[in-house]
Amino acid sequence: MGSVQSTSTPGELLADFSLSRPRSSAVAALMAGPLWRAAAFIQRHRTGLLVSSCTGLFGAQVSYHLFPDPVVQWLYQYWPQGQPAPLSLELQSLFQEVLQDMGVPSGRHYKAFTTFTFQPVSAGFPRLPAGAVVGIPAIFLGGTVTDTDQSVVVHGQRVEWQSPAGARLRDALTLSRDAHKFALAREVVYLESSAAALQALPAPACLAGTWVLGVGAKQALGLYGGPMNLRAAFNLVAAVAGFVAYAFSTDSLTHALEAWLDHRTASLSVAYARGGVEFYEKVLSGNLALRSLLGRRGEKLYTPSGNVVPRHWFRIKHLPYTARRDSVLQMWRLALNPGRS
Repeated sequence: MGSVQSTSTPGELLADFSLSRPRSSAVAALMAGPLWRAAAFIQRHRTGLLVSSCTGLFGAQVSYHLFPDPVVQWLYQYWPQGQPAPLSLELQSLFQEVLQDMGVPSGRHYKAFTTFTFQPVSAGFPRLPAGAVVGIPAIFLGGTVTDTDQSVVVHGQRVEWQSPAGARLRDALTLSRDAHKFALAREVVYLESSAAALQALPAPACLAGTWVLGVGAKQALGLYGGPMNLRAAFNLVAAVAGFVAYAFSTDSLTHALEAWLDHRTASLSVAYARGGVEFYEKVLSGNLALRSLLGRRGEKLYTPSGNVVPRHWFRIKHLPYTARRDSVLQMWRLALNPGRS
């Protein structure tokens, strides 16, 4: 193989090198200019940016409840045969009975509609003029939806009601009136407590806490006088710590809220406690039926006990259904035998 020889003299190479340094410096200056201006802008207005960011996070999470109608109804409305299903008189009567049992004042603003989901959905603040909406599952009508002649698709797969798993699912979707009332009362308790505003607090609180602690730590460690790369690495670590704090606080709050909702609803009466036990038993049974119907995908979605498999290995966003059933079952037993602790 022949050797490659350079045709440039040493003087020409030095000249090219000396010309390239000003060019690279100019490019670096152009790139660093916007970055430094952005950093300076954030430094000058960091308090205002923090307040606006926290306000925006809180507002984004609460907006879903401030304007529940028609957003929630548009998302969850049951549309059989291409037409929105009106709320039947039976479901209207059931919902009004729940409101009366709970002693909800007549001045509260509630709107109910029929939803395609297996469990009720809700959003809003009943004390505000926009009110609150409650989606009542169409399956609460019983055989109307689980009719063998009607096609039902779950997770993209058609349910065969004649199969053993399909029959088990149909049985799980058939609830007593007490179970229906417990499921609806739980949503009403959630709406009456305005817990949605409480659930929106962790995100802005963790953002503000991360910023305050991060600024304080950088000042204590003298990082503001150090290189930018070190501050960037510290900011990254602080952001990760802030996210971990947000995930932990959000999940912990959700667990506590769900436990309180079950306790508050089951304490309405013995019938509500009995209905709660049945409701969660049927939820677990339905999940087991879906686990069998969906095959390998069902095994990834539901555990052998009927709980939902967490989507993230480091987070459990909701209480397991077995824990919620056991909690309500304990309350039912205490209600039946008040002399025993």
